[in-house]
Amino acid sequence: MTARRTLAALAIGALLALSACSDDGIDLPADTPSIPDWESSLDDLASEIPTDLATDLWEVVPDASPEEILTGAQEICGDVAANADEEELARNAAKLFGVEEAEGPTIVETVKPYCDAIG
Repeated sequence: MTARRTLAALAIGALLALSACSDDGIDLPADTPSIPDWESSLDDLASEIPTDLATDLWEVVPDASPEEILTGAQEICGDVAANADEEELARNAAKLFGVEEAEGPTIVETVKPYCDAIG
């Protein structure tokens, strides 16, 4: 997880550098995010994903992005609400996160307690 934080810090540093370049008259692509947009995106994601869930899932699926964790957790919770079979839940969870099927039950058990909060 330290590598993730390092990459995030580098990305923020790059955004700061790019925003400084735009003040010097260097034209940036129109879709380059500004620092406030980046911060609001992170705030939006943070408000949608319970922190404990994200931390617990990153232990099981360390390569998942916050968006993947949110959408994967929402799909799992939808399957739970639809009373899907435990085996089916585990298979779908593993498939959603691109991990071995053996990790599926762990993912489901990690997500289930947060289904009320995720919706």
